[in-house]
Amino acid sequence: CSSDLVGKSSLMNVLLKEERSIVNEQAGTTRDPVVGNIRFHSEPIKIVDTAGIRRKRAVTQDLEELMVKSSFQAVRTANIILLLLDGSMGAISDQELKLAFYIFQEGKALIILVNKQDIVDDEKKLWLDTSLEPYEFLLKKVEMLNISCKSGKNIGKIMPMVNKVWEKYNLQINDHELYQLFYKNLEKKPLYHKTILLKLYGAKQSGVAPMHIVLYVNYPEWFEQTQLGFFEN
Repeated sequence: CSSDLVGKSSLMNVLLKEERSIVNEQAGTTRDPVVGNIRFHSEPIKIVDTAGIRRKRAVTQDLEELMVKSSFQAVRTANIILLLLDGSMGAISDQELKLAFYIFQEGKALIILVNKQDIVDDEKKLWLDTSLEPYEFLLKKVEMLNISCKSGKNIGKIMPMVNKVWEKYNLQINDHELYQLFYKNLEKKPLYHKTILLKLYGAKQSGVAPMHIVLYVNYPEWFEQTQLGFFEN
């Protein structure tokens, strides 16, 4: 998340049920990733509280540059990212958006947690919802949860949500079912390149976490972002 001020160190302590991360009102308190281990439904889970990631123009010290690099490294090695936002700000920052897109582009599972619900009034909630509307195309693909580290609101829902996302992240779909899903939707909305019908001959899932799918088509070079977006949806 963008800085300690949103409450990520507090969240780390709540999930671990012990004081592992330093909680401070000053941004940049967490300089090195703090690692903790918990078990959920007998499954071991490693949690990493990363150093805060702020706007590039706000990075003025060599030490903080190293902190940012270590945080991005933590993103690359993690399976699920909990991106914590400060709900009391009433808006999502450019840096938080960039981080969300980076996580998504890296093929990581993303959960967005909106903290400080204990001090968010209706007006701030409306402002935040309005600021998120232009990014619905991304946000509708990820899980979101309103929480409060201070009051404990919805904290108990975080790990079940992590478990749910992990199951979806590792979903294996039967090749026949996958092909039928695509085929039926192509019958409703055929894809064309100019006047040439683009055909699908087969589909096969080749990986999980994240899911990878191989499409067998008539003109691969004409299956561009628009066409691939159709199958993704």
